[in-house]
Parts: sequence; structure tokens; C-alpha cells
Amino acid sequence: MTHSLHILADRIAIEECLYRYAHLIDAMHYHRIADEVFTPDGIIDFGGAKAVGREAINAQCMTYQGALLGCCHNVTNVVIEVDGDEARAASRILAWHWFAIPDADPLRAADLLAVGGYEDRLRRTPDGWRIHERRGLNFGTGVGAGQVPEPMRPIFAGMQGRPPTWPA
Repeated sequence: MTHSLHILADRIAIEECLYRYAHLIDAMHYHRIADEVFTPDGIIDFGGAKAVGREAINAQCMTYQGALLGCCHNVTNVVIEVDGDEARAASRILAWHWFAIPDADPLRAADLLAVGGYEDRLRRTPDGWRIHERRGLNFGTGVGAGQVPEPMRPIFAGMQGRPPTWPA
């Protein structure tokens, strides 16, 4: 395989890892995220919530269990830089959330639109590319759509106002 094909293959595999995270959340497969997306010593830093290691990442992801009726993460504007077996990626996110609210109309508009992004550091592992460190950014809750529920406020508040650091 030529050098440019290796670069293209790495980029596709890294994008797949970023999309897998979003897909697993949207499919409510929270229990799979730590193992399928992160390195064993992986880190999620959402400002108001930080998890280090797969066990802690799994515990953090499982807090969504029962809180969400559904969600839809749209990953866009992906920028990737590969350096051997390490890489970094920046992406932007529109994440629509419907909360598990008793007696709420199941066909209602979204309860929350989170607008932000991720800055990731990834590593090539025997199982493929995995996120080693994810830093969340929150630019706001979109066009006036929704209110952040109390249990999620520390996470969103911690990411609020964080400027992107990469790419410069």
C-alpha cells in the first residue's frame, strides 16, 4: 500500500472511531462505549465531569441510562492529523436530546440541542484506532431549543466557554 493510501486508511478508521462514539450513544449502547471507543487508560474531560480509565468512562456513560428517551449526534467538520501511531482530531457536534420525561408527548420537539465539539487524541491499538483523550466543548444549546436538566448542568457548564485549542 502506498503512503497516501495508508494516510487515507488511517483517516477513515479515525473517523469511524469518532462516529462509533456518537452511534453507540444514539443507539443507547452506553455499556459498549468504553471498550469500543477508548484506550484502557482513556480520558473524557467534559469540564464538569472527568473520567479516567475504561471503568470510570463506563460509569459516566451509564448515567445516561434511563435519562434519555433518544438522541441524535451529528458529527461534522472533522479535522485529523496523524503522526505515526498517534493522531489528533477536532470535530463539531450538534446533539439533539429527548429526555425520558413521564407523560411527555413522544412526538414532541427535542428537549435540548447541544452545540459544541470534541478535541481528541487517538492511538493506534491492536484493535484499531481508539480515543485516548476526549475534551468536550460546549458553544451553547442552539437556537433556543431546550433547557439542560439539573443532573447534566455541571457537564455543560464545565464545557461552556472553552475555546477550541486545535486546529489553530
